[in-house]
Amino acid sequence: MKRKFNPGELPTTPSLIGKNVYLRPAEPADYEYTYRWFLATDPQSQTCHRAKLTTPAHYAARMAQKETKMDEGDFIIVRIEDDRPVGKLRYLHLNMLNRSAELGYVVDPEEQDKGYAKEGMRLLLRHLFDELNLNKVYAQTASFNKASIKLLESLDFKLDGTLRQHHFYKGDLYDDLVYSLLKFESSAG
Repeated sequence: MKRKFNPGELPTTPSLIGKNVYLRPAEPADYEYTYRWFLATDPQSQTCHRAKLTTPAHYAARMAQKETKMDEGDFIIVRIEDDRPVGKLRYLHLNMLNRSAELGYVVDPEEQDKGYAKEGMRLLLRHLFDELNLNKVYAQTASFNKASIKLLESLDFKLDGTLRQHHFYKGDLYDDLVYSLLKFESSAG
C-alpha cells in the first residue's frame, strides 16, 4: 500500500515527491549505508579517479564534519511504500554562470533495476531545471557501465564526447563517456 503524506509530515518539498519514491536531503547518518552501496558496487568501477577506501563508519564520520558547499547537494532516494532509502543522487560542480551541474548516483545493489534511480533522477532534474534554473546537467560514466549508460539514455541524455582510455579498471584502460541533457530537451517536468 502506498503511503499518503499529510501536509504536516512531509519529509521533503512536494516537488521532490514522485509516484514510487521521494528525494530528501542526505543527513550525516545516511552516509554509512550509502558508502556500503558504493563498496558493494565495486568502487573503482564507479570513478575514474583512485577510489580511496575506508570503513563505512569512518566515511560517515568524515562526511558529518564536512562543511556544506553551495555548489553541491546530496539527496537520498526513498521508497514511498516503506520509507526505505534505496539510492543516493548528487549534483556537484554547480556553475551558476554557465547554469550547469554534474550528476552522480549510486543505488543499493539489492534495489537496482526497479526504476528507482530513473524516477529519482526525474525528480532531481525537475528540481535543477525548474528551481535552480539550470540549462544543462551532465554525467560521466565508464564505457563498460552499461546500466549507467542505459539510465542516462532513457532520460534523453545525449552523448557529448568520449574521453579515450580514461578509466583504468581491472588491468585495462576504458573510455569514459560524457553525457548531457539541456533544459529544453528534458521530459522530467
